[in-house]
Amino acid sequence: MTPTLAAQDTQPTALSQAEFQTLLHEKMRLAIRLTMINLLEDEVTTFIGAAPYQRRVGRRDQRNGFYTRDLGTSVGQLDDVPVPRTRKGFRTQLFERYQRRQAQLDAAIGDMFVFGASMVRVGEVVETLTGLTPSPSTVSRVFHKLDTEFEAWKQRPLAEHYAYVFADGTYFTIIYDGKGAKTPILAVVGLRADGTREVLAFAVGERENQAAWADLFADLKRRGVKVIDLTITDGGQAMLNALTQHFPTTPRQRCAKHKIENVLSYVPEARQALVEPELKAIFYQDDRAAANREAAKPRPSASSLLRPIPPPSNVWTATGTPA
Repeated sequence: MTPTLAAQDTQPTALSQAEFQTLLHEKMRLAIRLTMINLLEDEVTTFIGAAPYQRRVGRRDQRNGFYTRDLGTSVGQLDDVPVPRTRKGFRTQLFERYQRRQAQLDAAIGDMFVFGASMVRVGEVVETLTGLTPSPSTVSRVFHKLDTEFEAWKQRPLAEHYAYVFADGTYFTIIYDGKGAKTPILAVVGLRADGTREVLAFAVGERENQAAWADLFADLKRRGVKVIDLTITDGGQAMLNALTQHFPTTPRQRCAKHKIENVLSYVPEARQALVEPELKAIFYQDDRAAANREAAKPRPSASSLLRPIPPPSNVWTATGTPA
């Protein structure tokens, strides 16, 4: 259903790091799955001494199909991962090694998905999973397969119409030398008319980087987005300029979360916990009429909390008397 003007007064909120990472989990599971499948294939090839269908003197075994198994990861379960079989009973060591270093490996694979695969990063993952220093050919083969899959997702066609689009800057924690480091991410999430929510695009960059936002919105148009009924953003001018450049006719709503935070910045810190629920009661209504009714309710406690601080004695009031 196309949003009406009344629907623009409801409660779309900012995209937190946790929400952004939740939306990426499905894609990260795919990345982990692809990594495991490629390394399992490479492991059995090394064990046998020959690639599939390769006739080679001195091969040690023959392939014998696959069996499947599930694998628990930090971003959810992978179902039916295909594991190669051989006639002499090949047994992989990858799953045991993965379970021992799961958090580290998942973080590394997730980093590759967000920031792009690299030969060095792929080599680190392969070495951690296999316990051996990988050959350049192994690293190259796994790198190109992962890079192709990652890029295919980032370049996939998008729907022509989105009911809502959320654009926000967040942070993605990556691991360097065992320590977490926050990297700024610009993210755009779309909500279709049927309620489906998906990450449309993301890029490394600060919120104030107008060129990065412009590139991101241009990428949406290039991949097929034509109509956005409503965008929900913060008040950053860099993003607004870029949005106007690429989607000039799309109406925009200030993110309720950012607006509430802005209002609370004018409230003494000791009183914010009491004022915040009152603000949310107004913002988080089904329509504008309900919000108006909520705002009109008498709130003596809230009005006293928001009473202005008396001005200094050298300031005069509008009536001309000393304050």
